[in-house]
Amino acid sequence: MLDNEIDILITVPEFKKNEDSVQYRIYFQNQKSNSGFENDYRYSELKRFHETLQTLKTELPVFPKSYWWKSVNSNTQLIEQRRQLLDSYFQNLTSIKSVRESLIYKNFLLVALKESDIRVQKENKEKAKRSENQTRKKTQQLGQFITPVPNPVNLPPTPQDKRSSSMEHKPVKSQQRNERKRASKQQSPVLNFGGSKIFRGVLSNAAKQ
Repeated sequence: MLDNEIDILITVPEFKKNEDSVQYRIYFQNQKSNSGFENDYRYSELKRFHETLQTLKTELPVFPKSYWWKSVNSNTQLIEQRRQLLDSYFQNLTSIKSVRESLIYKNFLLVALKESDIRVQKENKEKAKRSENQTRKKTQQLGQFITPVPNPVNLPPTPQDKRSSSMEHKPVKSQQRNERKRASKQQSPVLNFGGSKIFRGVLSNAAKQ
């Protein structure tokens, strides 16, 4: 149950025009707490509310009339004129004590509050869903620019004999060649020639003669 219905001010600040219908936004404001809620109504729904209030047998403000010979919904100026008349109607209506205390009026407020809560919850869910979709889309777009890191390849271990031949035998062979070259240079000048020992220098002189 709403607190202090007598303090609620009802206004019609705007309208919303669709392709085939027009809805008038009704704003319910608690003047003490400065809080409120809003709901959208078609002209026919507001007219039924007024007709229900007529059962109270009390004097009511004049409700905006309908035009059977022309369509209001197709004319923006007529829609705005009707909005202004509805705004004046509800402000005068809330000033009538017998109306404010009636069950018809209180039920109108309670139903409006419930429908407003349902609409707000629906809008919040749709907003959260749109935000989730945008986040998912951005994540997918970022994923297109990220290069995946390849998994490390486990190479088979090199056999011990191959590893030793490739890493140990090659340096040994090179070392042996160097030692042979070094030994040839450091070879003794004494040579065996025909079973007798001679010097290199003697052999060299004999060749010159």
